[in-house]
Amino acid sequence: MRNILSLDRRICELLEERKWSGFTEAQLRAIPEILEGKNVLIVAPTGYGKTEAALLPVLHMMLNSPTKPVSLVYITPMKALINDLTLRISWWANKLGLSVSRKHGEVPQKERTGRLRNAPHIMVTTPEGLEVDLDWANKFREYYRNVKWMIIDEVHELIPTKRGAQLSVLAERLKELAGYDFQRIGLSATVGNPKTLSDYLFGTSIRRRVVVRVKTSKLIDVNVNKVQEELGWEGGAKAIAKGLKPPTLIFTNSRFSTERLFEEMERLKVQKVYVHHSSISRDMKNIAEDNLRKGEADAIICTKTLELGIDVGKIRKVILYRPPPSVASFLQRVGRSGHSIDGKIEGEVICLTDFDVLEAISLIELSKEGKIEGLEPIQEPLDVAAREVLGVVLQKGEVEVGQIYRIIRGSKYFRRLRPETFDELISYMEKNELLVVEGGKTSLGRGFFRIWQFDHKKRLPWVRSFSEFFSMISGNDVFLLRYEGKPVGEIDAPYVYRYIRNGDVIRISGRLWKVMRINNNVMLIDVIPVTKGEAEIPIWRGDSIIRSSLLVKEIPKILYNENEVVSRIRSWYIERGLPIPSNNVIFVEKGQGETVFSTLIDEKVSMTLAHMLMFEVSSKDTINTFARASIYGFSIKGEEDLLWKLASKSREEVKKIALAAVRRSPLFYSVMKEIQTSFGKMGKTSQKEDKLLIREALKQTVQRYFAIKRTVRYLERLNSGELTVVNLESQSPLGKAVLGSPPIRPWFSDPFRIIAETLEGGAYTVTELSEMVSLPPSTVEARLKKMRRGTGERRTISFIDVDDAEIRWCLAKDLRKIYGSDSFYSSFHPNEVDQSAIAMIRTGQDDGFLEMLFTPKEIIEDPDLYRRKIPFEEVAELRVKDPAEPILQSPRYYFISRDLLPIILLNATSYIQSLKYS
Repeated sequence: MRNILSLDRRICELLEERKWSGFTEAQLRAIPEILEGKNVLIVAPTGYGKTEAALLPVLHMMLNSPTKPVSLVYITPMKALINDLTLRISWWANKLGLSVSRKHGEVPQKERTGRLRNAPHIMVTTPEGLEVDLDWANKFREYYRNVKWMIIDEVHELIPTKRGAQLSVLAERLKELAGYDFQRIGLSATVGNPKTLSDYLFGTSIRRRVVVRVKTSKLIDVNVNKVQEELGWEGGAKAIAKGLKPPTLIFTNSRFSTERLFEEMERLKVQKVYVHHSSISRDMKNIAEDNLRKGEADAIICTKTLELGIDVGKIRKVILYRPPPSVASFLQRVGRSGHSIDGKIEGEVICLTDFDVLEAISLIELSKEGKIEGLEPIQEPLDVAAREVLGVVLQKGEVEVGQIYRIIRGSKYFRRLRPETFDELISYMEKNELLVVEGGKTSLGRGFFRIWQFDHKKRLPWVRSFSEFFSMISGNDVFLLRYEGKPVGEIDAPYVYRYIRNGDVIRISGRLWKVMRINNNVMLIDVIPVTKGEAEIPIWRGDSIIRSSLLVKEIPKILYNENEVVSRIRSWYIERGLPIPSNNVIFVEKGQGETVFSTLIDEKVSMTLAHMLMFEVSSKDTINTFARASIYGFSIKGEEDLLWKLASKSREEVKKIALAAVRRSPLFYSVMKEIQTSFGKMGKTSQKEDKLLIREALKQTVQRYFAIKRTVRYLERLNSGELTVVNLESQSPLGKAVLGSPPIRPWFSDPFRIIAETLEGGAYTVTELSEMVSLPPSTVEARLKKMRRGTGERRTISFIDVDDAEIRWCLAKDLRKIYGSDSFYSSFHPNEVDQSAIAMIRTGQDDGFLEMLFTPKEIIEDPDLYRRKIPFEEVAELRVKDPAEPILQSPRYYFISRDLLPIILLNATSYIQSLKYS
């Protein structure tokens, strides 16, 4: 092969051995840039040889300069890719006299020990593997001082995530350790904003930088196959079985769908089919991959675990079971077929609903037009910063706080991190005993090993395995379902937070179970078996993915397509003289007790609007409400005029309601649970003590799921008449799609706690409390009444505000303080202290009233003596009346402890006297 790229002679000999006929466009353009020492991002579809485009020039430089272990760090986002890449890289490196090693949790101990004895020139690992080495591997860490190159594979998978932020900081830490501005090379699938990716990839490196972007010229031949909706899983499985062209990859959008589809394929007696997803063991995944390579598997049903670059041989066809959520994912999946530059992409999308068809056609057209989503990197994730603070402390022992700040701020993710925010983070971690700070230096606190323990068998709710510390991948927190003390199954925690409530019926292991109690602290759900009821089928994490906003713009064009299904949808509107659905028309319709607003809408805007409507209903009317959201619109169980009321509000009011709505979202609670251990927070959170945590959870929830600015603009368009509103009498196709989305319910982690915290130190009416905690008055009053029967800090009590004749509530422990305050003086100090009154006391529901004569004076002069006259610890019901005018009575008081009874008697007599002399 002609050496047109000036590569080392020994590399060219290997090219001849591999029988390469030439270089790809990606290689021709990237290799010279890398040889010049630039930071390079290579963006190209699957099958364009990106790995060799990065690797070969680095090997050339390693051969022609002093090379010590470890000179090259090769980062991949998935453990599943490490073995494959290690073999691929070793083929070249070993023949050139260079050693390669891999690092992940499943590497045999013998291999790990060998790595320490003979450190490799090239290290293949994940962000988590690099984190372990920098934080914990004291001896091996020294070899990283020799790093001259870093290659990051599948950059598009990392950059938008916390793992991307983690790797970005690790790169800055590695740069500081090596004392050298090493060369950074990134490999990415096609994305809409490669310049943004490169900025986050290259960090503080001052090397010249370049993006090499190669566009696909492959023929995309993807069919859309609509099966009868009523046939469901069986129909989908039959369509797949009919369309198989071994070897075939069958992609689903979730682990649940993968397992469920495999079950149907087994029923159909389809042989040589395997399963591949993140929740099955590495051994099982290896078996599936090996069988596919050897030609002993006809198909693998998989999630995105095979979307990336694992070599499973030549794939003839890709089948997508329902369309994926984005163009990028669509291209990655179908691109696994025709895995060569001149290969044709052959695929099929199995659709269950009419709207699956719309989305599938849209994805195909967007792909052909070269339109693809831009990636949005997460901004300033403080839980990542907290972990990296601890990582630096583990690495260095004792370190100046300012030095850690400079390292973290070198990452593009944290470029705007203010010193005061970082100081607040350090103080919060110190308060939670993760750190000890003295004289501007910090070291590890005793709280660190309370959370991350080597003995991970301890089952305290907050305890984590020490290995989890190094990973920013969200743990698969699950709720255990239990019947009569025995486990019956598990459900992902985010699913529980979002959809499951007491009284719901769910289907697990082929049986129906009614939810009796949800215990969030110990992650338990008590259930009982039932024989009937409309059952929820739990979904694993990842099933609910925000769909691309590009679909919203493309679907209105596709509605003019002559596809049979599309024509049927379009005809429904045309026959009724209605406009064709678009993002400029809102159809208002009723369905199943809900008000449905069907339109084509950015899903994050839809989510925001749905949550705002749900917040308004659950704040003023009832907490027994729910909302739905999708790209086809949103709905609310409740008042239909709420949307117009929201649209009439000012920008600031809308933003305020939106943030309050996010705080009530189950998604917020899920994010809070996910991040709190990073800050060292164990157990329940407090509005006063955990402000940084709550603020960060709110920020991350908004970034991940909502779009407040775009929602403000949407409501302004609605209010100004820019959007056409059409009222419908019957259910539209879009409306049906909205009603097919799962209901989202408001999350109240502990309304009793929220009410108690709000009451702290004050006394409020039900109406005032309702506004303060954003719950309906009826809900607040019901909770207050329950709380007055308690025995702890949250116990409540009510009294009459004599000045305005309103009932106020306070915490029982605060009543003495309120009694002595100037604000409520007239409510507890009768004008006529010698005037007698009659206390009518009942100690139990079935007991009669006991009457006791008293004067305010005797209570004021010796309240302890009066308490001793009362022969019981608690009064179940109390009423006070005037002996002379029995018609003058106080309202009823309930559940008063003997200790507080004198104060309540003074309140009652103050009220009666105010009536008497008014």
